[in-house]
Amino acid sequence: MLLSFPTWCIHLLTVTEWLVAIRLFYQYGLKIQQPALCQLAYSMVPHLIAGGLILLFHASGDQWTLVLNVARVLTFCGSLLLLTATLALSVALRGQSNVLIWRSVPLLGFVWLLILIMPTGLTDLGTTLLPSTNVFYLCFLFMLLVVYRQDRRVFSPVTIVGFWLLLGFVAATITAMSIVKQAGLPSLSHADHLHGLSESVLSLSNLLIAVGVYRRLQQSSFVE
Repeated sequence: MLLSFPTWCIHLLTVTEWLVAIRLFYQYGLKIQQPALCQLAYSMVPHLIAGGLILLFHASGDQWTLVLNVARVLTFCGSLLLLTATLALSVALRGQSNVLIWRSVPLLGFVWLLILIMPTGLTDLGTTLLPSTNVFYLCFLFMLLVVYRQDRRVFSPVTIVGFWLLLGFVAATITAMSIVKQAGLPSLSHADHLHGLSESVLSLSNLLIAVGVYRRLQQSSFVE
Protein backbone atom coordinates (compact mmCIF):
# COMPACT_ATOMS: atom_id res chain seq x y z
CA MET A 1 0.00 0.00 0.00
CA LEU A 2 1.17 3.50 -0.83
CA LEU A 3 -0.10 5.38 2.21
CA SER A 4 1.71 5.62 5.51
CA PHE A 5 0.07 4.69 8.81
CA PRO A 6 -0.56 8.34 9.84
CA THR A 7 -2.23 9.10 6.50
CA TRP A 8 -4.39 6.00 6.87
CA CYS A 9 -5.41 7.20 10.32
CA ILE A 10 -6.43 10.59 8.91
CA HIS A 11 -8.49 8.89 6.18
CA LEU A 12 -10.25 6.66 8.70
CA LEU A 13 -10.86 9.61 11.01
CA THR A 14 -12.40 11.58 8.15
CA VAL A 15 -14.91 8.83 7.34
CA THR A 16 -15.70 8.28 11.02
CA GLU A 17 -16.36 11.99 11.63
CA TRP A 18 -18.76 12.11 8.67
CA LEU A 19 -20.59 9.04 10.02
CA VAL A 20 -20.90 10.70 13.43
CA ALA A 21 -22.22 13.87 11.80
CA ILE A 22 -24.89 11.84 9.98
CA ARG A 23 -26.01 10.27 13.25
CA LEU A 24 -26.09 13.64 15.04
CA PHE A 25 -28.06 15.33 12.26
CA TYR A 26 -30.63 12.54 12.42
CA GLN A 27 -30.91 12.76 16.21
CA TYR A 28 -31.22 16.54 16.10
CA GLY A 29 -33.92 16.34 13.42
CA LEU A 30 -35.91 14.03 15.68
CA LYS A 31 -35.25 16.26 18.68
CA ILE A 32 -36.64 19.43 17.10
CA GLN A 33 -39.29 17.48 15.18
CA GLN A 34 -37.96 18.51 11.78
CA PRO A 35 -38.14 15.53 9.37
CA ALA A 36 -36.41 17.54 6.63
CA LEU A 37 -33.28 17.60 8.79
CA CYS A 38 -33.42 13.80 9.05
CA GLN A 39 -33.63 13.76 5.25
CA LEU A 40 -30.44 15.82 5.18
CA ALA A 41 -28.77 13.15 7.28
CA TYR A 42 -29.80 10.49 4.75
CA SER A 43 -28.49 12.68 1.92
CA MET A 44 -25.01 12.51 3.48
CA VAL A 45 -24.85 8.72 3.09
CA PRO A 46 -23.53 8.68 -0.55
CA HIS A 47 -20.51 10.72 0.54
CA LEU A 48 -19.97 8.27 3.40
CA ILE A 49 -19.99 5.29 1.03
CA ALA A 50 -17.73 7.18 -1.38
CA GLY A 51 -15.27 7.77 1.45
CA GLY A 52 -15.26 4.05 2.24
CA LEU A 53 -14.63 3.22 -1.42
CA ILE A 54 -11.71 5.64 -1.51
CA LEU A 55 -10.22 3.70 1.40
CA LEU A 56 -10.72 0.50 -0.57
CA PHE A 57 -9.09 2.08 -3.62
CA HIS A 58 -6.04 3.05 -1.58
CA ALA A 59 -5.94 -0.44 -0.03
CA SER A 60 -5.57 -1.81 -3.56
CA GLY A 61 -2.48 0.32 -4.10
CA ASP A 62 -4.56 2.69 -6.26
CA GLN A 63 -5.14 -0.09 -8.77
CA TRP A 64 -8.92 -0.63 -8.64
CA THR A 65 -10.01 2.22 -10.87
CA LEU A 66 -13.59 0.91 -11.05
CA VAL A 67 -13.90 1.46 -7.29
CA LEU A 68 -12.59 5.00 -7.72
CA ASN A 69 -15.08 5.70 -10.51
CA VAL A 70 -17.99 4.44 -8.41
CA ALA A 71 -16.80 6.74 -5.61
CA ARG A 72 -16.82 9.67 -8.05
CA VAL A 73 -20.37 8.89 -9.14
CA LEU A 74 -21.47 8.67 -5.50
CA THR A 75 -19.78 11.99 -4.74
CA PHE A 76 -21.73 13.54 -7.62
CA CYS A 77 -24.96 12.03 -6.26
CA GLY A 78 -24.09 13.08 -2.73
CA SER A 79 -23.59 16.73 -3.66
CA LEU A 80 -26.84 16.66 -5.62
CA LEU A 81 -28.71 15.17 -2.65
CA LEU A 82 -27.22 17.68 -0.21
CA LEU A 83 -28.50 20.47 -2.44
CA THR A 84 -31.89 18.76 -2.70
CA ALA A 85 -32.08 18.30 1.07
CA THR A 86 -31.38 21.95 1.84
CA LEU A 87 -33.87 23.10 -0.79
CA ALA A 88 -36.44 20.76 0.77
CA LEU A 89 -35.54 21.99 4.25
CA SER A 90 -36.01 25.61 3.19
CA VAL A 91 -39.45 24.78 1.79
CA ALA A 92 -40.39 22.83 4.93
CA LEU A 93 -39.42 25.76 7.16
CA ARG A 94 -41.96 27.85 5.25
CA GLY A 95 -44.61 25.31 6.17
CA GLN A 96 -44.94 23.93 2.65
CA SER A 97 -44.67 20.40 1.27
CA ASN A 98 -41.23 19.49 -0.08
CA VAL A 99 -42.37 16.35 -1.90
CA LEU A 100 -42.03 18.01 -5.32
CA ILE A 101 -38.45 19.00 -4.54
CA TRP A 102 -37.52 15.41 -3.71
CA ARG A 103 -39.23 14.09 -6.82
CA SER A 104 -37.90 16.57 -9.34
CA VAL A 105 -34.37 17.68 -8.38
CA PRO A 106 -32.79 14.19 -8.00
CA LEU A 107 -34.50 13.08 -11.23
CA LEU A 108 -33.10 16.05 -13.15
CA GLY A 109 -29.69 15.37 -11.63
CA PHE A 110 -29.84 11.70 -12.67
CA VAL A 111 -30.73 12.70 -16.23
CA TRP A 112 -27.80 15.13 -16.22
CA LEU A 113 -25.52 12.35 -14.94
CA LEU A 114 -26.52 10.12 -17.86
CA ILE A 115 -25.93 12.95 -20.32
CA LEU A 116 -22.44 13.47 -18.92
CA ILE A 117 -21.50 9.78 -18.85
CA MET A 118 -22.94 8.54 -22.15
CA PRO A 119 -20.33 10.07 -24.52
CA THR A 120 -17.30 8.58 -22.74
CA GLY A 121 -18.68 5.88 -20.43
CA LEU A 122 -16.64 5.40 -17.26
CA THR A 123 -13.51 6.88 -18.82
CA ASP A 124 -12.02 9.85 -16.93
CA LEU A 125 -15.04 10.39 -14.66
CA GLY A 126 -12.96 12.71 -12.50
CA THR A 127 -12.82 15.30 -15.27
CA THR A 128 -16.35 14.58 -16.50
CA LEU A 129 -18.23 14.81 -13.19
CA LEU A 130 -16.09 17.19 -11.13
CA PRO A 131 -17.45 20.50 -12.53
CA SER A 132 -21.09 19.52 -11.94
CA THR A 133 -20.27 18.05 -8.53
CA ASN A 134 -18.64 21.32 -7.51
CA VAL A 135 -21.56 23.40 -8.81
CA PHE A 136 -24.05 21.30 -6.83
CA TYR A 137 -21.95 21.65 -3.70
CA LEU A 138 -21.55 25.42 -4.10
CA CYS A 139 -25.33 25.74 -4.48
CA PHE A 140 -25.71 23.62 -1.35
CA LEU A 141 -23.42 26.01 0.55
CA PHE A 142 -25.55 28.95 -0.58
CA MET A 143 -28.71 27.17 0.57
CA LEU A 144 -27.13 26.56 3.97
CA LEU A 145 -26.95 30.31 4.43
CA VAL A 146 -30.55 30.73 3.23
CA VAL A 147 -31.77 28.13 5.74
CA TYR A 148 -29.70 29.72 8.51
CA ARG A 149 -31.43 33.05 7.88
CA GLN A 150 -34.82 31.35 7.97
CA ASP A 151 -34.28 29.51 11.26
CA ARG A 152 -31.05 29.77 13.19
CA ARG A 153 -31.90 26.72 15.28
CA VAL A 154 -31.28 24.37 12.39
CA PHE A 155 -27.57 24.85 11.72
CA SER A 156 -24.82 25.95 14.05
CA PRO A 157 -22.39 28.52 12.58
CA VAL A 158 -19.67 25.97 13.39
CA THR A 159 -21.39 23.41 11.15
CA ILE A 160 -21.73 25.92 8.33
CA VAL A 161 -18.04 26.82 8.61
CA GLY A 162 -17.25 23.10 8.48
CA PHE A 163 -19.20 22.61 5.26
CA TRP A 164 -17.57 25.69 3.72
CA LEU A 165 -14.11 24.50 4.79
CA LEU A 166 -14.49 21.65 2.31
CA LEU A 167 -13.58 24.25 -0.30
CA GLY A 168 -10.26 24.52 1.51
CA PHE A 169 -9.80 20.77 1.11
CA VAL A 170 -10.48 21.08 -2.62
CA ALA A 171 -7.99 23.94 -2.90
CA ALA A 172 -5.38 22.02 -0.90
CA THR A 173 -5.86 18.91 -3.05
CA ILE A 174 -5.57 20.86 -6.30
CA THR A 175 -2.39 22.53 -5.05
CA ALA A 176 -0.94 19.21 -3.92
CA MET A 177 -1.80 17.57 -7.25
CA SER A 178 -0.06 20.40 -9.08
CA ILE A 179 3.09 19.89 -7.01
CA VAL A 180 2.95 16.13 -7.57
CA LYS A 181 2.56 16.60 -11.33
CA GLN A 182 5.53 18.96 -11.48
CA ALA A 183 7.58 16.40 -9.54
CA GLY A 184 6.70 13.73 -12.13
CA LEU A 185 4.90 11.44 -9.68
CA PRO A 186 1.98 9.32 -10.95
CA SER A 187 -0.53 10.31 -8.24
CA LEU A 188 -1.00 12.15 -4.96
CA SER A 189 -0.68 8.84 -3.09
CA HIS A 190 2.98 8.80 -4.11
CA ALA A 191 3.54 12.01 -2.11
CA ASP A 192 2.36 10.81 1.27
CA HIS A 193 3.07 13.98 3.23
CA LEU A 194 1.08 16.11 0.78
CA HIS A 195 -1.71 13.55 0.72
CA GLY A 196 -1.93 13.49 4.50
CA LEU A 197 -1.83 17.29 4.71
CA SER A 198 -4.69 17.78 2.25
CA GLU A 199 -6.74 15.00 3.85
CA SER A 200 -6.27 16.61 7.26
CA VAL A 201 -8.15 19.68 5.98
CA LEU A 202 -11.10 17.42 5.15
CA SER A 203 -10.86 15.83 8.58
CA LEU A 204 -11.01 19.27 10.20
CA SER A 205 -14.00 20.16 8.02
CA ASN A 206 -15.91 17.04 9.06
CA LEU A 207 -14.97 17.56 12.71
CA LEU A 208 -16.42 21.07 12.70
CA ILE A 209 -19.62 19.81 11.06
CA ALA A 210 -20.07 17.15 13.75
CA VAL A 211 -19.15 19.48 16.62
CA GLY A 212 -21.62 22.10 15.42
CA VAL A 213 -24.50 19.61 15.28
CA TYR A 214 -23.52 18.18 18.67
CA ARG A 215 -23.65 21.66 20.21
CA ARG A 216 -27.12 22.26 18.76
CA LEU A 217 -28.26 18.90 20.12
CA GLN A 218 -26.90 19.72 23.56
CA GLN A 219 -28.51 23.16 23.54
CA SER A 220 -31.89 21.71 22.63
CA SER A 221 -31.61 19.23 25.51
CA PHE A 222 -30.68 22.05 27.90
CA VAL A 223 -33.69 24.12 26.83
CA GLU A 224 -36.00 21.21 27.63
